[in-house]
Amino acid sequence: MGAGYVGGVRIAQVAPLFEDVPPPGYGGTERVIAGLCDSLVAAGHDVTLFATATSQTSASLAPAVAAPLRERMDSDEIANVAPHLHLRMLADVAANAGEFDIVHSHLDLLALPFAEVADTPMVVTLHGRLDIAEVQRVLPLYRDVSFVSISDEQRRALDGNPIQWAATVPNGLDLSRYLAEPRGAGDYLAFVGRFCPDKRPDLAIEIASRTGWPLRLAAKVDPTDEEYFRDEIEPLLATPNVEYFGELCEDDKPAFYAGAAATLFPSDWPEPFGLVLIESLAAGTPVVALRRGAVPEIIEHATSGYICDDVDDMVESVERAVMLDSGECRARAGEFSVDRMRQRYEAVYKVALAGGATASGSAA
Repeated sequence: MGAGYVGGVRIAQVAPLFEDVPPPGYGGTERVIAGLCDSLVAAGHDVTLFATATSQTSASLAPAVAAPLRERMDSDEIANVAPHLHLRMLADVAANAGEFDIVHSHLDLLALPFAEVADTPMVVTLHGRLDIAEVQRVLPLYRDVSFVSISDEQRRALDGNPIQWAATVPNGLDLSRYLAEPRGAGDYLAFVGRFCPDKRPDLAIEIASRTGWPLRLAAKVDPTDEEYFRDEIEPLLATPNVEYFGELCEDDKPAFYAGAAATLFPSDWPEPFGLVLIESLAAGTPVVALRRGAVPEIIEHATSGYICDDVDDMVESVERAVMLDSGECRARAGEFSVDRMRQRYEAVYKVALAGGATASGSAA
């Protein structure tokens, strides 16, 4: 872990229970946690993962529920039962806190009362959006908690609030399979994500139609988005040269990205990160994205993709994007490797264990 450490650190990683770690298909936070746990173990740390019983990890697994909540509950049950199950898991973590040198929670607001009273240092990574009134009212109540943001843009919603930022640690993934995937023919545009209003798959279809490029969509439909998909998106799937591939498993993603000429990312909300961006770049495929959220912190404009101000700009940028060098894209993705993320978190843990002041800038 660097100077001042002998042997590994005992770390509890606390994951959301909606998906396995890692998820078999779509899922962001849980995939990041999976990579972080495995990288920490490989670096010599003693890691315990609190997660679903069906999670797969090289860390020691402390199962909190038998199966992912999203598999066996409708949306109303999730809303009613999930907070209790997460709080019970946090209570178990707290009861066994003496077994760990540091606790790292990925549960956003739910962990905060435990972080405030715990004898064991706790780091809280905020994975969600922070420009929500309820969140902005709650976070300033916990001035002594060490928070980590996943992009600098994410934390700007809290400018002026007395938040103790330990660092910004960009998300990282094990991108080795993407980096090794040979580039394909590049004869279509790709859209990967969820079919929901924020992700704007309708704009991806419009852009492809206007440019004349075939479009392949690989997306998940959550129960809460079924009505949106049925009413707004399903009729658009009849558009010529538009193919819907359903939700991709992890094994199919590298070839899907590598076969595309460019990936469209018309996400129209302040997304805190965007794993689709680094997956596409690792496969050597440039991205055409709206200027929202953390996009400018990930995409290098005119080098690994194009950052656009509106849909017309995206349409005009497609032909320029497909000419970008795949090697430049892969090089940029290397900035978001899982090992680089792990090293940044090790720096955060080191400060928290020393009980010293935290830094407000990005982790090195």
